Amino acid sequence: MHTALTTIAAVGPYGHGGPPFFLFPAFFLLVILATAVVFGALRRGGWRARSDARAVLADRFARGDIDADEYRSRLAELSRK
Repeated sequence: MHTALTTIAAVGPYGHGGPPFFLFPAFFLLVILATAVVFGALRRGGWRARSDARAVLADRFARGDIDADEYRSRLAELSRK
């Protein structure tokens, strides 16, 4: 009985071991990094801007503001970016 109390006093009521200390900060750093990447991609919205530009270009072509050659050249320029 005496050794059990000594062991509990030395290691606490949770026993021996557990995950290494560095896993907790590493986990939270990973969560923060993943959140930053997701919000950065959403905030930048690069794919949305290209899609909107193509829609505006198609609308201008449909209204007759630009001809087919200009439409194709501008569409090619958007595809390169």
